[in-house]
Amino acid sequence: MRLQPMAAVSLLLTVGTSARSVIDSGQGFGTYYYDIEQVDSCGTTFQYQNKGGLMCSPTTLLSLDEISTNHVVAMNNTQLGMDLFMYCGKRVVVSINGRQSDLQLFIGDGCQRCGLGSSVSDIWKAEGAPGLDFSYTVLNELSGGNACDTGHYAISWEILDEKIYDFDDSSSAFVPLYDPLPSNTAAVEPFVQSTQAILFSTVFPQKRIAVHQIDLGPSSYMHCWLNCEGSSNLHCI
Repeated sequence: MRLQPMAAVSLLLTVGTSARSVIDSGQGFGTYYYDIEQVDSCGTTFQYQNKGGLMCSPTTLLSLDEISTNHVVAMNNTQLGMDLFMYCGKRVVVSINGRQSDLQLFIGDGCQRCGLGSSVSDIWKAEGAPGLDFSYTVLNELSGGNACDTGHYAISWEILDEKIYDFDDSSSAFVPLYDPLPSNTAAVEPFVQSTQAILFSTVFPQKRIAVHQIDLGPSSYMHCWLNCEGSSNLHCI
C-alpha cells in the first residue's frame, strides 16, 4: 500500500511522538520558588533561593545562579533522590488546561511539597500536594501571566528519557536516606539516622565527606557536609 504524502507525514509525526520514552508522568500543581531574571517578583525576592545548591549537583553543589537559566524544574525530592541519574537533566513536557508547552524544561532539583499529599486529589494544600516547582518566569508563561494570582496552577506533565542538560556529577555515589552507608562513612550514620530534617544524603567515599540537604520548612533548605574521618563539625551553606 502506498501512502498519500499528507498521510505519510501524519504517520511519521505519530510514530515520532510515541517513540519518545516517558519515564514518569503525573498531574498535580505547579508552583514557583526561584527566578534568575526577575529576582524581585510577586512581592518577594528570590535572591536567597537562587543561591541554593541543586539536588542534581551533589558533587559541585551548583546553585541556580550558577546554572543561570529559568528552565530548571524541581520534582518530588524523594523520587528524585532514589535515582538521580534517571531524572537529572531530563526534559519535562508540561501542560495546563490541555495546552502543551514547548519550553525546554529539565529536572534539576527536588521539591519537598511535591512528594506529599494525594496523587489523585485536585485540592491544593500548601503543606503537601503533588506537582512540580518552577521559576516564576516559567509558571507565569504557563499560566498566561497569572502566576502571582494564587501561586499555584493545575498541571500535568511527562518526564522524557531525553537528556537536555548535563550536570556532570557522574563521580558522585548517591545513597538514599536511611539506606546502609558505606563502611568508611560510619561517623555519619548516627547523624543521618537521628536527624528527621534531612531530605537526602549523598556520600562521596573518594572525598571522605557526606552531603545532606536539610529541611528548613516549606520550600526552604540548605546543604551541609560532614567529614567522614570522625569529625562532628557540620558545615552548611
